[in-house]
Amino acid sequence: MLYDCPECGLPTTVTPYGQATGTDGPVEVVRVRCAGAHWFLGPGDTLRRLIPAPVHEQS
Repeated sequence: MLYDCPECGLPTTVTPYGQATGTDGPVEVVRVRCAGAHWFLGPGDTLRRLIPAPVHEQS
């Protein structure tokens, strides 16, 4: 799955980094690196998908 860079919008690679303590329990922390050489550490649930997940048709 591809995500966009929070700074420039280019495609990124996302790598799990660990967990942090949050007010509602543990939060997954990820490392984000983009094609433009930006990098960030932050909560994985805040990333925006560059390419949406496939939609499954129901019959």
